[in-house]
This record gives sequence, structure tokens and C-alpha cells, in this order.
Amino acid sequence: IMIIMKSTGSSKGMRPCRLVATFVLTLAAVLSPFSAQAADTPHIVYILADDLGWEDVGFHGGQAATPHLDALAQAGARLERFYTQPNSTPTQAALMTGRYPMRYGLQMLSILPWNTYGLPLDERLLPQALKMTGYRTAAFGQWRLGHASRDLLPTHRAFDYFYGSHNAVQDHFAKTDQTGARDWHRGEKRIKERGFATTLIAKDAAAFISRHDPARPLFMFVSLPAPATPLQAPRHHLSQYKSIEDPELRTYYAMVSAMDDAVGIIVSALKKRGMTDNTLLVFHSDNGGAVKNKFPAGDGDVSRRVSSNGPFRNGRGSLYEGAVRVVAVAVWPGRIEPGVVSERVHVTDMYPTLLKLAGAPMDSEHQIKPIDGIDAWDVIAKGTLSKREETLINVDEFRGALMVGNWKIVVYSTLPSRVELYNVADDPSEEDNLASREPERVQQLLARLNDYAWEMAPSRYLDDLAGARAFDTPIFWGENPQRP
Repeated sequence: IMIIMKSTGSSKGMRPCRLVATFVLTLAAVLSPFSAQAADTPHIVYILADDLGWEDVGFHGGQAATPHLDALAQAGARLERFYTQPNSTPTQAALMTGRYPMRYGLQMLSILPWNTYGLPLDERLLPQALKMTGYRTAAFGQWRLGHASRDLLPTHRAFDYFYGSHNAVQDHFAKTDQTGARDWHRGEKRIKERGFATTLIAKDAAAFISRHDPARPLFMFVSLPAPATPLQAPRHHLSQYKSIEDPELRTYYAMVSAMDDAVGIIVSALKKRGMTDNTLLVFHSDNGGAVKNKFPAGDGDVSRRVSSNGPFRNGRGSLYEGAVRVVAVAVWPGRIEPGVVSERVHVTDMYPTLLKLAGAPMDSEHQIKPIDGIDAWDVIAKGTLSKREETLINVDEFRGALMVGNWKIVVYSTLPSRVELYNVADDPSEEDNLASREPERVQQLLARLNDYAWEMAPSRYLDDLAGARAFDTPIFWGENPQRP
């Protein structure tokens, strides 16, 4: 379409040209999403579970029935060294930005109903970048990235559609948050529906797929509430485990099966719509299972005894492997070779990996802020060696952990301070602290971790708690040699 208008050179004469420019840009934005989908541009379905334990799936020897996840693990890549953040909000933020959450103040805990902060608006998000190449975007389930103002909601963060909760689901049937308020939405409208939250999310996602034009690329982000607390499950799932005497364990296994069935509902919808062959499906837990501490000196959640992280130490909220090394699979028929991937992949890596597959721009004009993720497509699809040399597990005002190669340093900076060093290849359970036997390596890793500590933005969680910027510097981390 060509439109030619002559300008008189005056300010009034220039106005039609500006209108034409606006019209052309708007027209391009409307038309480009419906252009034919390139053969190599996949639909992307990204599913998170909440607090799923490493050993709680069938293909890791778990007791709960997970036939749908087991089938995906057999058809695609089992990412056996996939790392997330210790808590839900930081993991979602790392996925959406490709940047460590400590760079924008989301390094501590998860956003709660009474918090006033969210993922900063100047961060470029994954759906925002994908929409530039014509993707339709939709988010389902738990949005843990801010809700205190409209501009923090998913429909204002480049998602075309949203269905679910703004916080963690604190009652899987009533769908209320931690304050007891109903927290269930379609778009920005609060709604009331009966049913188990995880199942409702899966069914709404399936209905969305059934209405979607397969010629247009789709990005679907699904954050399932199960199997996180509170321990609640539908009756038909509970009946699967009636032989288990422990009521908490019975309910937890039922929740894992409900989560697995939700994955099955979404996969079935893709098959019915004829989208399976051109869909990249990624599944992983947002962090490790919430488990009782294995070690008195460790930190973690002592309220749960039912999930299992297998050989890995501790669980959700800690800095150990049980918190951040999670169940993960990736499937794309004909494009991802089935098998086990033992190379390390961090959740930040998924941002550049997905954008490269989508053909989204990553130049400095569009990706203004540098990312921490690296393209891991060949690692995932072919099992090649990873280029990732170091991984920041996390750093906040009081503690931090860093992995370089197979060496992992864990530091608690508050008094009494302590330093731990593990070789996670030889000691995945992190039982043998080598710090006293490897003093030079400790100093090298500690110096690098200290650099990260001085790069981090103040914790928005602590700012919100204190009501002011009370932690402008990492007060317990000592001096930064690069600062006067």
C-alpha cells in the first residue's frame, strides 16, 4: 500500500505526513502478525510447576503417577542440570528478562499480596520481544511479577490474554490469596469459578489453543499452582493413592498427578489443533520442592515433609542444589534429539534461546540492557557442550552462591559468617565442605561473588518492608576494591 501526500512545509502541512507515518506503522503492526509462519519459527508453550520436587516425577523414580511428563521426557530432552532461582518470583523474572534478578532488585523471596513493587517497567520482557516478530502471547496461572498497579499486570506487559491469579494460590479451590481475598482473573476482570485451580488453568489454555490460528506463532506461558501448598487435591486424584496412609503424602502425590494431567490437557489440545510438530514445549519447576532440612546448619523450608529432591540438599528458598536444580524437559518433534542432557542450562538462558528461534532482534537498539543468559539451543537440541562457564545461583544482602565449572561457593555474610565450597560433580549432595582444603579457590570464587554483590540493585523486598531505601549497599559484603 502506497500513500503519497504533499507537505506545504508549515507545521500544519507536516501534520498529514505524521498521520500517514502513524497509519503505516499501525497497519504494519496489524498485518505482520498474520503473515505466514516461517517453517523454523515454532509455537512456544512454556509450563512451570510450583515447588515440584526433583524426585517426584516418574522418570526420576518418583512414586506419583506422571505419565504425561514421562512421555515428554522420552520424546524430548531431559535437562538434568537445569538451574532456576531459589523462589518463584525470581525464577519468573529471570525467564522473562534473561537477566539475574539481583540486577533489578528481585533477588529476595517472592512478591506477596501486600507488596507494592513488581518487575521494573524498564525491563524488556520475553513476550514484548516475541510480539515484534508476530507472536500472539498469552499467560495462564500464577503471575508473580507484580499487581499493585495496572501497569504491572500481564496484559500491560505484552501479553494479549491472561487467565489466573496475580499471586500464589493459597486455596486451590477457593482461589484466594494469602489475605483471603479472591484472586482469580480473566484479563483484568476478577471472576468467580468453581474447580481446582490447576485444572481450570489447563482447560482455559486448551480452549485458547482450540481458537488459535496455527498459521500465527503462539507464545503461551503457563504457571501451574500445583503441587505447592496448601495440600489440596481433587477427589478423583486422591482416590488414586488411597493405599497411602500418610494423608499429607497422599494429597501431595495427588497434586503431582493433577499437575501432570494439566500438562496432558495442554498437550492434547496442541495435537487436536495440529500444532504439535511445530511446537517447542518446555516444562520445569520454578524451584525445587519445599522439604524438611537435611542439615541443621542449612536453610530452607521446614514446613513440608512430603516432596523429595532426591540426592540434592535442602529445597525451595535455600542456595543448595535442592532449591535450584529442577525437573526440566524440552520437546520439539524432529528438532530436539531425545535423550539426557547433562550440560548446565540456567533459566536466564531460555530468553536468548527462544528469541533466536523466533528471529526476534537482540541488537543493542532493542536489547538495551545486557543479559546474563546465553543461547543454549544446541545444548538443548543436540546435547553439545555448554559455553556457560559460571552461574550466579543468587546473591542478596545477606548471602550468595556462585558456580564456576563444577565448583560452587556458598557464603553467608551475616554474623556469624561462613563460607562453604563444594564440587557438585563429585558431591551433588553438598555434604563435604572443601573450603578449608581449597583456600586459593575459595578466595577466587569469593572475589567474583563479591563483584556480583556490589553490582546488585537494592532489594525491593527489603525496601518494601522498611518503607524506604534502607539497604542501598550490600552492607555485609565488605568493601568493593573497584570503588573508592
